[in-house]
Amino acid sequence: MEAFGATQWSGFKDFCQFASPTRVVSGRGLLDGAGFEFAKEGASRALVVTDGGIRATGLPDRVAEGLAGGGVEPAGVFDGVPQDSDAGAVAECAALAKEVGADSFLALGGGSVIDTAKAADVLFTHGGEIADYEGVYGLPRADGIGPPLPLAPLAAIPTTAGTGSEVSPVAVVKDPDRGIKIFVLDFPLAPALAILDPESTATLPASIAAATGMDALTHAIEGVTSTEWSPFGDAYALHAVRMIRDNLERAVADTSDERARGEMLVAANLAIVPTGLGATGITHSLSHPCGARHGVPHGVANAINLPVAIEFNAGGDDGVVDRYREIAQLVGADPGGSGAAVGSALAGWVRELTARLGLPRRLSEVGVSEESVPQLASDAMGEGSTLVNPREPSEEDFAELYRRAL
Repeated sequence: MEAFGATQWSGFKDFCQFASPTRVVSGRGLLDGAGFEFAKEGASRALVVTDGGIRATGLPDRVAEGLAGGGVEPAGVFDGVPQDSDAGAVAECAALAKEVGADSFLALGGGSVIDTAKAADVLFTHGGEIADYEGVYGLPRADGIGPPLPLAPLAAIPTTAGTGSEVSPVAVVKDPDRGIKIFVLDFPLAPALAILDPESTATLPASIAAATGMDALTHAIEGVTSTEWSPFGDAYALHAVRMIRDNLERAVADTSDERARGEMLVAANLAIVPTGLGATGITHSLSHPCGARHGVPHGVANAINLPVAIEFNAGGDDGVVDRYREIAQLVGADPGGSGAAVGSALAGWVRELTARLGLPRRLSEVGVSEESVPQLASDAMGEGSTLVNPREPSEEDFAELYRRAL
């Protein structure tokens, strides 16, 4: 078998880009030092952004004390982030930040909370509606050229180990009127600071730990297999696969296992870095419409759609098979045989992991029906992730993939 390092997919590329601009502090007991760390990024009066569930745990109060203890005044708390955040919550958050005289944001929550804070920061700084900035590299620039203008300081404390939004330059929020997810990517969206403390995931239910962990696994696998892979991103994504392999089931089986929860926070943080620079694929193309139109949690949708995406991609004729082969080796799936065999083995491992985690394995279990397939397939074709998938799908391919996932 050809060594992974010798394939056309490894090492030097004709072009790639890589950045990891967020300062990350990781360890135990960091919540009490939130203000000390955030002050280093220029914050002096921060709006804490969270959701109602996290607010009820008292964790925002603990973080507010940590802010004040380090010299950053808590300006208030916005806890109106819904499970699948939308443009309305973004506008409300930005308006509250202005009302209370905040100069910065601290996001405390999962991906929806952090993405809401990112998008609110854009409106707080530049005005308008978040749809005005939809797309890639669309934030304002001086005279329309040069680097993007900076946003207000943003810190993120993730309470789930999955999205990695605390270090990505991407915000995704729902536009209920259009039934789509608004995708905004530009470098200033990456938080200035991420604080990874396992105490922040202490109350995370096992089912959510499972779903968000599968989200992180999807990021890691697609980060390696996307056409936008880079050797720098591989270092992050492949190590994330190892860490998820060793810790996800432990973190779900025993939610009091602080070590496993801490490892998963780091794994999710690593996994998103190549994805945040565009290294993604059709698992996300399949999953985003499921969330936008049917409210399927993103991690659950990814867990269901990842196997069919792997099988589709590995059935092509290009070198992505060698990348799937490497991942199969890492997780203990059979890496030998044809591309189809490798894809089947790795997809089977993902399905078995999903079952052991107690997550749904079919879209029909989470409210997606055969009647919705044509619209979902059309939506998936319009997803930016489709453009960087290693095998080009047609709308008919997407319809078939949805039916296989039903």
